[in-house]
Amino acid sequence: MQPSDRVYAGAMPIVKSCIKQGRGQVAIADIAIADPAPADALIRTTLTTICGSDLSLVDVIDAMPAGIPQGHEAVGVIEAVGSDVQRIKPGDRVVASCVTGCGTCTLCVGGELQLCSTFFAPLNVLFGCQSEAFIGRVADTNLAVIPDGMTDRQAIFAADIMSTGFAAIERGRLKRGQTVAIFAQGPVGLCATAAAKYYGAGHIIAVESVPARAAMARRMGADEVISPEGAPDKIRELTHGLGVDLAVEALGKAATFDACLLSIRMGGTVSVVGVFAGQDALRLPISNTFYHHTIVTSYCPGGTARLEQLMGIMARGEVDLTPLFTHDFRLADIANAYDLFRRREDGVIKVAITP
Repeated sequence: MQPSDRVYAGAMPIVKSCIKQGRGQVAIADIAIADPAPADALIRTTLTTICGSDLSLVDVIDAMPAGIPQGHEAVGVIEAVGSDVQRIKPGDRVVASCVTGCGTCTLCVGGELQLCSTFFAPLNVLFGCQSEAFIGRVADTNLAVIPDGMTDRQAIFAADIMSTGFAAIERGRLKRGQTVAIFAQGPVGLCATAAAKYYGAGHIIAVESVPARAAMARRMGADEVISPEGAPDKIRELTHGLGVDLAVEALGKAATFDACLLSIRMGGTVSVVGVFAGQDALRLPISNTFYHHTIVTSYCPGGTARLEQLMGIMARGEVDLTPLFTHDFRLADIANAYDLFRRREDGVIKVAITP
């Protein structure tokens, strides 16, 4: 695609985009992109990827209809902006927040753009990033210019999984020197492990059975990795019978939530960032539950300030998440990328997809 040759040429640009074709199926289709609205920007995609929540939308959530363009993590180059956009200009390299805030409602002004009362969840999720180009809504609020010298592979993590993983630790209020167990070392769990290291956890226990992910957990800062089988008992053994100060649920499974509750100390915290797709409720086990515990959930913090904060951490070399990219695909072959990511084979953790 050459958007700069076609934008504002009197016809909507036609781009190749990954769409949900049906349950468990994606396909490449031609879609038309309208000129950006006054507050929006047209972004030519240079790098995108697949998130676990993309799999949930395709494989589990039937309410998400066929034909919807997929993807909410991307970096790219601004091709055109609407008349009201002030901060972003054509030619800028940008990363897009995976959630969209209006920037003017009370919650957005208070710094919680992911809870925007104008584009309320889940309608505030960015769609269509697995494409040659996409529209970034309210560009001045939800895009950030990528610093000179930062690669696409660094910047894209700020869009979603770094923000989500770091939020798991931030909202769990981990204090320097405390103990933490992170259940599941998929991409978000690995970002939570890196965040625990960044925020000064005294002992980091990763819970994972896939060898490649266990090895990556150690690389991201885990002091040890244990099997999910019998994890609460092992965690209590490692913490001299006390349990950890903070347990992170990063898988989205009821059994993992239970294990987190059984792994924390009296007065401990469970921080949930897993997506429980297809489940209506979670049970609250009576055993070891009502000991002054805290349960928090997080929805990916977004907006320009958050993107800039996270890119600053990476630019200073304090966190390096690029090893999470294990495979490269072209957009035309994205169906195979979905299949690989779904099967968790060949050591896959994160896939880099270029148009």
